[in-house]
Amino acid sequence: MISIITRLERIIESINKLAFYIACFLVFCLMFLTFSDVTGRYLIRPVTGTYELTGIFLSLIVFLSLGYTQIKKGHISIGILVEKFPPRIQAIIDVVTYIVVLFTLILMTQQTFIYAQRSINNVTGELGIPVYLFIIIGGIGILLFALAILIDLIKAIQKVVSNNYDI
Repeated sequence: MISIITRLERIIESINKLAFYIACFLVFCLMFLTFSDVTGRYLIRPVTGTYELTGIFLSLIVFLSLGYTQIKKGHISIGILVEKFPPRIQAIIDVVTYIVVLFTLILMTQQTFIYAQRSINNVTGELGIPVYLFIIIGGIGILLFALAILIDLIKAIQKVVSNNYDI
């Protein structure tokens, strides 16, 4: 059972790492786009659609980075009260928290894909890019975040069941 979880964890981490690298590439594209727009404004003319692309890229950067940030434990957490509890209670609180977060992310993923389906005919105002493609990518980012939370939930359940709080 542990080997299956370890394999699943590696697969999910690899996929989230790929999504993170795509987000890093989008940061580079955003930087290049902004630079081109600003310099073009003074030399030739500004880049058409910069405002639209900036909004799209920023949203994709956020959604594609969520899962990898969870894997690296980079999200902000405040444990002033929880730190004072015994390790077993902390592990139980982690399980409950991960269940609530996982349930919320599953609902968010579902609603994001429903919204993408409803937005199939919408395009951006200036460039005419179909919006649903980016909504789907955002939904995939939320799904990858949910998978990272699922791995953490499994680890938290292992902690509670095995009484080993160093996992």
